[in-house]
Amino acid sequence: MIHRTNFSLILLACFSLNLLNAAVISTVHAEPDIAKDTKQKSTGKISGKVTEVIDVTGYTYAKVDTGKQKVWAAGPPTALKTGDTITFSSQMPMQNFHSKSLGRDFPLIYFITQYVTGTEGKATATSHNQITQQQTSKPVEGINKVEGGYTIAEIYADKQNLNGKTIRVRGKITKYTPQIMGKNWLHIKDSSTLEDLTVTTSNTAAVGDIVIAEGKLEQDKAYGSNYFYPVIMEGATVTKE
Repeated sequence: MIHRTNFSLILLACFSLNLLNAAVISTVHAEPDIAKDTKQKSTGKISGKVTEVIDVTGYTYAKVDTGKQKVWAAGPPTALKTGDTITFSSQMPMQNFHSKSLGRDFPLIYFITQYVTGTEGKATATSHNQITQQQTSKPVEGINKVEGGYTIAEIYADKQNLNGKTIRVRGKITKYTPQIMGKNWLHIKDSSTLEDLTVTTSNTAAVGDIVIAEGKLEQDKAYGSNYFYPVIMEGATVTKE
């Protein structure tokens, strides 16, 4: 009886040791996969091949096959084609986005500042918006201070004192992007500086319009890691002159 009990204990010990070894082996094999997944998530980048491109006013939409899933991105107008390998930031995802210009819903879409082409991510696709900004990188003529307001140069120079205050400014729209995060985004310039001022509003406008914007000025405003504004006018009323 005693020998039988000892034999049972030995079998139990051997079985337990085998289970422990199996668990250790499984853990060793699992760690590289976990590390790989963690590394991919920490990079904040998504890469893949373009399977569909849709160009609309102000945007290039791209459907990208990452090898594991297919995702949509929306960025500045860019010369992309099916089969291109691109990389973009994953820092600005938006769920349940409805595109009025396309008349369709996206369960998930990433809004980005640029598409980067090539497997090494070294060559940046040409952005038509960037070309436009380079062409307009000088003060515009004939846009003077609005009565009771500020020039853009004065806003930048006195941004700390103006932070949180409602102010007025006159400017010419050099860039217009509709319906991002429920807002229309304007970039305006005047004759006082090379700098432009970003304005968010519910009003509609067009590039080339001369407008008066009145709204709350905010300093050092960030939207994710890729969208940072030293100054921005939020929720402005924009009136075309």
